[in-house]
Amino acid sequence: MAVNVVQSALSSRRFNRWLLVLGALVLVAGVIAILVTKVGNNSGTTENANPTGPPISQLEKNQKNIRFPAAAWKVAKQFIAAAPARKNLAQAYALADDNVRGGLTLAQWKTGNIPVPYFPTTKIIRYNWKNTNFAHPRDAAVNLLLVPTAKSGLQTGPFLIEVVKVGHGANAHWVVDYFGAMRGVPVPTH
Repeated sequence: MAVNVVQSALSSRRFNRWLLVLGALVLVAGVIAILVTKVGNNSGTTENANPTGPPISQLEKNQKNIRFPAAAWKVAKQFIAAAPARKNLAQAYALADDNVRGGLTLAQWKTGNIPVPYFPTTKIIRYNWKNTNFAHPRDAAVNLLLVPTAKSGLQTGPFLIEVVKVGHGANAHWVVDYFGAMRGVPVPTH
C-alpha cells in the first residue's frame, strides 16, 4: 500500500509541477549566491594595488646580538629583587615601563596588587633555552631560573625578563618592559 502512495504521488501532475518549481527556485538561489559573492562584493576580495609602508629593501635588517649590557642586567636584578618579592615597590615602579605597570599609578602599585607574579627570590640563574636570549643596543631579553626563598613554599621556576633603553644621550636608561613566568624545561625541586 505504501508503494502505491509513493508511486501515485510521483506520477501526479500536481506533484511534478511543485517539484519543478522547487528545483527552479533552488537554481535561482544558487545563481544569485554566486553573483553576490563574485560580482557584487568588492570589499576586501582583491589585493591592494598600492601597498603602504616602506619598500622591503628599506626594512631594518636583523640586528646582531651584542653582549648583554651590564647596565641592563643591573636594572633586571634590581627589579627582580623588588617587584616579585613585593619589597621596595617604589623602586620597582621606577624601574618598570608602562607595559609592566599595567596602567597603575605609583599609589596603586605600592599596595602590592601589581601585574607582576609574586616570587620572593634568593638566587637568579641566567640560561638560554631555545635561543630566546638576545641583546641589542636598545633592547635585551634573558631567560632566568629564579630560586625562591625557603619559607615561600614555591619551587624554582623559569622566567623571562626583557629590558629596553629609553631616552637618548645623558637621559638614556634601561627599564623593564616585560617580566613573567615561562613554560619551560622541567626544573628539579630542591
